[in-house]
Amino acid sequence: MAEVVGATGPAPPKRSAAEAGLSLPSASKRLIERENLPSEIAPEQIEQMLDEADDVHIEAMNEGALKRMVMQLERKVKRNQELRIKHADDPGMYMKSEVDLDEEVKRFTILATHPDLLGVLVQLEGLPLLVGLLNHANTDIAVEVFEVLSELTDPDVISEVPEPEGFINALFDTQLAEMSVDVLLRINEENSEEEAQAVTNCLHMIENLADVNPTDSCARFAQVPRLLPWLIKRVRAQGAVDHNRLYASEILGILLQNAEPCREAMIKHDGTDKILRGIAVYRKRDPVDAEESEFVQNMFDCLCSLMLLKHHQVAFGKVQGLELMIRMMRERKFATNLALRLTDHAMRHCPENCQIFVDKLGLPVLFTVFMRKGPKEKSRAKLRESEEHVCSIIQSLCRYCSGTAVARLLNKFTENRFEKLERLLEAHEEYAQAVRESDSKRSKGEFEKIDRELEVDEEEQLFLDRCDAGLFTLQQIDIVLIRLANMGNRQVADEIGKLLDVKGIPLDEVRVTVDEFAANLDESAREEREELRGFMKALVRRCGGSQPEDEPKGAEKAEQKAAAAPGASEKEDPRRSESAPEKKKEKKDAKEDEKKEKKEKKDKKEKRDS
Repeated sequence: MAEVVGATGPAPPKRSAAEAGLSLPSASKRLIERENLPSEIAPEQIEQMLDEADDVHIEAMNEGALKRMVMQLERKVKRNQELRIKHADDPGMYMKSEVDLDEEVKRFTILATHPDLLGVLVQLEGLPLLVGLLNHANTDIAVEVFEVLSELTDPDVISEVPEPEGFINALFDTQLAEMSVDVLLRINEENSEEEAQAVTNCLHMIENLADVNPTDSCARFAQVPRLLPWLIKRVRAQGAVDHNRLYASEILGILLQNAEPCREAMIKHDGTDKILRGIAVYRKRDPVDAEESEFVQNMFDCLCSLMLLKHHQVAFGKVQGLELMIRMMRERKFATNLALRLTDHAMRHCPENCQIFVDKLGLPVLFTVFMRKGPKEKSRAKLRESEEHVCSIIQSLCRYCSGTAVARLLNKFTENRFEKLERLLEAHEEYAQAVRESDSKRSKGEFEKIDRELEVDEEEQLFLDRCDAGLFTLQQIDIVLIRLANMGNRQVADEIGKLLDVKGIPLDEVRVTVDEFAANLDESAREEREELRGFMKALVRRCGGSQPEDEPKGAEKAEQKAAAAPGASEKEDPRRSESAPEKKKEKKDAKEDEKKEKKEKKDKKEKRDS
């Protein structure tokens, strides 16, 4: 069968469904039918309806019936093309053929209940015929095609297709992505409910395909250059948040999360700046309803996905994104926790943003949340989530700040009699206990039945359970501890040792947590792994603990860095430029203590001899 590229001839003038002679599609028709129904139906009428329904012949859906459907669709497409060419100036002459074509397209929705026949549809070359109708000049036809495709691509339907990957590939081979975007650009949602529904069905189809095969499907749509600009424009539309605007924000988030080409393409579209402007309004006000709340969350998700690229992180700092996030956290509105999460993503592995955060007075706001001051979180889960992001931000600051910024950070931990250090140790106790309880439940076999039912890997599930209990937060807390102890501030280092002793926290417990984190880092983070192990070894030595015998060689090098001369330390790690004077003072004090001790021993010896 020949593939239909698209109908030719000029588009007819805009008309209503009634003027076109089309049966009202989908929701509108059903709504009118419901309104015309009587409030009560007599039992005799019900019996009569059932008898009439029994007399209606319904053709069994099989390969033969599907072949006839495809042939019928092809004939009606050709007939409509011929009439459009012959009567280009008289729409009334080909209107009946378009009504017939519209009805024929609707019939293909029945395939959603027969997923085993979708492979046959591919063999009969029915997909190019169906998808090709997206190019039809009458957008009502495109509306029906999108509705059919949204039904056929439902994940539940695809899961029952004998060869799902083959069906998905066949769909994309029909230029589905390109044609779908062409329709989105061609129609105007404000013209009619049917056109707005077409946009909804198109976005639903994209979501279905991304759900079935996230990476490949998103990459295919990412290759269509006009899709991202359309989505950005749609999510930034003025006025109230309607359903399609919400849906567009969700699709944009899915594409940015699963397709790196999309994140890279957003660079030339100034995506970070444009999306940031879209959420700026929520600094001082909360969403008015649940739909708008979901829209705001989707927009923040989009920005978090963009932060996976260093270019977007730097752009975020340059367009005053961090200043906006600090203000949102200070306002304590709906967007506060979302802003905290986005700030965490923007500062990971980004020294530039860490410096900006401190310069723009982000520390007081951050430590207010850390100290659990201000409004209390309504649920324990939200409290855990916010503390996870706070600890991660502090860890980034400890790692990447330099110069004045690191001095201001250390000052935060020394003020008010080291109250923030004490809070850090309390957080360690809380999360360490939660992780131990999770390990205890699994060791007692409480989760084994659930694991067998879900058919999950036991080791992987153990790790996930520990993460749910707060393992990542515990790791960030302990990494902050060892980084603070190795920043060259003797007061902080000594206080950490005292607090560990007072609270009865074994140093080995901290070491195990840090080692577990370091062991799970891949080769690209080899330098960080060695640095952390070196810092841990230096802290153990300072506190008089015992070293494990199988310490890696890399950790020894990192320890040498931690204890290196001030000049060398400044070259290796710019964060520690402030700690050089402290190092000199520490060595000088140590020498004086040693001389004093020797003198006391000598005096005691002389006293005994006399």
